[in-house]
This record gives sequence, C-alpha cells and structure tokens, in this order.
Amino acid sequence: MRTKNELYQQALRTVAMRRQTARALAQDAQAEAEAAIPGLRHAEEEVRVRGIRCAIAGASGKDRTETAAALAAAKQKLTALLAASGRPADALEPKFTCKRCEDTGAVDGRTCDCVRRVMQQLRRKEIEALSSLSISSFDTMELRYYPNTMDEKLGEPVRTYMGGLLEDLRSYAEEFDHNSESLMLFGNAGLGKTHAALAIAGIVLQKDFDVIYVSSPDFFGKLENARFDSSEDAETLLRTASAADLLILDDLGTEFNSSFFLTNLYSLLNNRLGAKLPTIVTTNITDGALLEKLYTEKISSRLAAFVQIQFLGSDIRVQKAAE
Repeated sequence: MRTKNELYQQALRTVAMRRQTARALAQDAQAEAEAAIPGLRHAEEEVRVRGIRCAIAGASGKDRTETAAALAAAKQKLTALLAASGRPADALEPKFTCKRCEDTGAVDGRTCDCVRRVMQQLRRKEIEALSSLSISSFDTMELRYYPNTMDEKLGEPVRTYMGGLLEDLRSYAEEFDHNSESLMLFGNAGLGKTHAALAIAGIVLQKDFDVIYVSSPDFFGKLENARFDSSEDAETLLRTASAADLLILDDLGTEFNSSFFLTNLYSLLNNRLGAKLPTIVTTNITDGALLEKLYTEKISSRLAAFVQIQFLGSDIRVQKAAE
C-alpha cells in the first residue's frame, strides 16, 4: 500500500517516461524521413532559422510582418515535402500522450490532470492485486441469486429489497464526496458485500478520489509484522490508511483478535471519524452484542456511527458452484 505522495512520485516518473519515449520516437521518425526525402533536412533548418529571426524581431519590438511571412513560407515548404512522401504535417513532431501538458506533468505551474489519472490507475492496480476489483461492478451483481420470496420482516421479497439496496449503494458511489457517510455492510457470508464495496471503489476512483482497500486480517497482520521488520513502517501504513479519501476495510471479524489489533483498529476508526473521512467496513458479524464483545464498547460505538446496511439472501458462491 503506497502513500499518496509515493503514488504521485510514481505518476510523475510514468509521465516523464512517456515524454522521453515520445521524443525518442520522433527522433527516429525524423532520421527516417530525412534519409527518404531529399531536401527535408534543409527545409527543417530553414524553419528553425526563420523561427529564430521571427522571435528576435518580436523580442526587440520590431515589425514581425516580414519575418513571420518568411517563417510561414518555410513551414509550408516543409509541409509540402512531407505530404509528397505521404506523411502528415506533424510527422516529425513528438506524439505526446497528453496534449495539454505535452507529458511534462504540469500546466501553468499546476499538476496536470494526466498525473492524477495515472495515480488513479496505479491505485486501481494496487487494489486489483488484493481483490477482484477488475471484475467488480454493480452491473455484474445479478439479482437472480437473491430469493424472490416474501420476507415478513421486510414486507417485500428479498430480491426487491436487495435491488433497492444496490441502487442506493450505486448512488452513494456516484455522489461520493468528503461529506459522504461511512457505511457498514453486514450480513452472512457470500451475499456480495465485498463485491458491492469494490464496485463503489471503482466508481469513486474515477471521480478523482484516492481509495485504499485492505482486508482486515492482512492489514493488521502487516501492522504487527512491521513492529519486528525494519523494512516496513507501521506508522506509515496506519497514517496512509487513516488519510485516504475512502478507506474500505474488508472482512472485519476474520482477523486475529489481540490487544495490539484492538488498539490499532480503534486508532484507525477514531482518526478517520475525527477527520470526517468516509470509511466502508464489511463484516459477517450480524449480532451487535457479539460485535461489542469482540471489539470493546469504544470500538463498537464508533462502528455504530456508520450507516448500517444489511445484506440478505443465500450464499451466492454456493449457488454459483452448484450451477
């Protein structure tokens, strides 16, 4: 799990490599064209010289009419030579991935949007390595796996209830901002809680927010290992998770429960609630009393501040395996 600054630095390196590649390919195209087109090199030099003269005239305050006309004529000659060989006018120009910043990563002294897009892609790949985000979306959540039988407590079929629930979660993702509520998705195993959380992550990432996904046993296991492994920094891991625009803490209840775990879970939840940063927790624990027994009153009270969303139905994984 990389910090936001680490993602930013990697994105800058990626964009810089794009610029370097584009310029190298342009140099190769230029060398090939010069070898194939007689007079091309002379025409290029003419454009360069005329451009310098035009710039000098402008800088010295002189009338640029004559030098500008000479430059335009030189460019026209160069374009004609390229066209005669079947090449476009920009055949010798670098083909930058981002036209706006020309792969410099900055526009008018500010970070270009292309850098943020690369950061999103890097974070998405990171999540995909830990989950099935690449195949998780609301469109792939099939309602046919939820029973279409009437539920007396709901007063409607479970399928109808789950259809509305998933639409509400989709709306949550599409309208996500820093004022969004924290959610606790709970219910028995195999009902699509993780799938829905990752579907939210996919949409929120596209909205230019930083999303971090961690499974509870893996994340807190790393924190504990970091106490004895100098290659990992527990404080950085916790700070990174605490500062994400959206944190998804998956499978709460499957970790090894210890005083170290409880201390860090409380710190994580408390930091994010204090900063008013949205968190999504998924858990198979459906009993509030058991939740408090496992995680202490202080932790359960913070989880109680989350919007509680219950998933109902029968284990979808079992149903799919039987098909």
